[in-house]
Amino acid sequence: MRAVAVAAIALCGFLFSLVPLAERLDLSLLDAQWRILHRLDWRPAAEEIVIVGIDEASVQSIAEPPGLWHAHIGRALARIAAARPRAIGLELALPDRSFDSVKPGSDRALFDGLATAVENGPFVAVLSIDPRTRGAKNIHKPFLALLGESRLGLNLAARDADGVARRFSLVVPTEDGGFPTLEGRLCRAMKRACNDGLIHYSLGTPFMYVPFKNVLSMTDGALVERLFKDRIVLLGEALPYTDRVEVPINFAGWESGGATTPGIVLHAQTLRTAINNNSPQEASRPLTLLLLSIAALAFLMRDIRLAAVVAGLLAAAAFVVAVFSLRAGLHIAMAPVLATLLLALGARGAISWRARKKA
Repeated sequence: MRAVAVAAIALCGFLFSLVPLAERLDLSLLDAQWRILHRLDWRPAAEEIVIVGIDEASVQSIAEPPGLWHAHIGRALARIAAARPRAIGLELALPDRSFDSVKPGSDRALFDGLATAVENGPFVAVLSIDPRTRGAKNIHKPFLALLGESRLGLNLAARDADGVARRFSLVVPTEDGGFPTLEGRLCRAMKRACNDGLIHYSLGTPFMYVPFKNVLSMTDGALVERLFKDRIVLLGEALPYTDRVEVPINFAGWESGGATTPGIVLHAQTLRTAINNNSPQEASRPLTLLLLSIAALAFLMRDIRLAAVVAGLLAAAAFVVAVFSLRAGLHIAMAPVLATLLLALGARGAISWRARKKA
C-alpha cells in the first residue's frame, strides 16, 4: 500500500505539471535561478556585440520625423560598415515604398548604405509582420532586390505565458516550411552551429552602447574602427516607451535596470546565446518523472516532524540541483517537484492525524 501511495503522489505531481499554475510557478523559479547565476556565476561571451540605439536624444537631434530618416540610416550603415565589423543586423523596418517625392534622394542614400553593409560581409535586416494580416510587410522593391530573401530575418520574439521572453527559435514555422528569425539568419550568415532553447541570462555583461546620433556625428575614422571593427553591430530602437519586452534580467547597461528591455537588447542577448551555442535545453520527461518519484518518497517518513524536515531538505536540495543543472545547460522544472513534496507531506500528516484520532 505504501508503494501504491508513493506512485499515486508522484502521478498527482505529474498531473499538476500540466496545469497553468505549475507553469507560472516554474517560470518564477527559473527567473530566480537566472538571477543567482547572473550575480554569482556569469560567463564571458566569445563574441562582442555592440548596439547602436535610436534613443530619445537621437530623436531630438534630428529635424525630420523617424519615418524620413532613410538618408541618416544609410549614412550610419555606411559608416559602420567602413569599420569592417564581423556582421551587421538592422532591426529597423525598411520602407515599403519610395519616399523621394517627400524627401528627394532619400531612396538612393538608404540604398547606398545597405549596399555598403552587404559588401562588408554578413548583413541581415528584419522582416516585420503586420499584426492585422499576420503576413510579412512589403519592402520597397529596389531594397528587396538588393537584399534578397537570404538577408532578411523575422522580427519576432517568443514570450511565455506571463509575457516574459525566456526562449527563442531560429526558424519560425510557416506554410512553406519555415523562415529564419533575425538571430537565425545571422547565425547562418556567420556559419555558426546554433540551437534553439532558453535564452542564457548569465552569459556576458551589459552590451556596449553607442547612440545613433553619435554615429552620425563621428568624423574620426580611427574611433569608428575601435568601436565596431571585428564586432557584431546591431542597429535598432532603444527608446524607453516603444518596442519594450519583459525579461528576467536587463542587459541594457545604459538603463537603470527594470523589468523591460528594448527589443534590440533582447535580439542581442538571443544572438549572443545562439552564436556561443550556450542555450539550455528542457529536461526530458523521464527525468522529470524520476524526480517526482524521489520527491514522493518523503511520504514514507512515519514521523510527521521528520517528514517535514526531510521535505524541506529535499526542496532546498532540488532548487540547488536545478541551479547547477541550468548552469550546465539543462532546465529542470521545479514547480511539480516542490508540489509533490508538499503533497507527500500533506498525505503523511493526514495519516498521522487519523492515527492519533483513532488512538
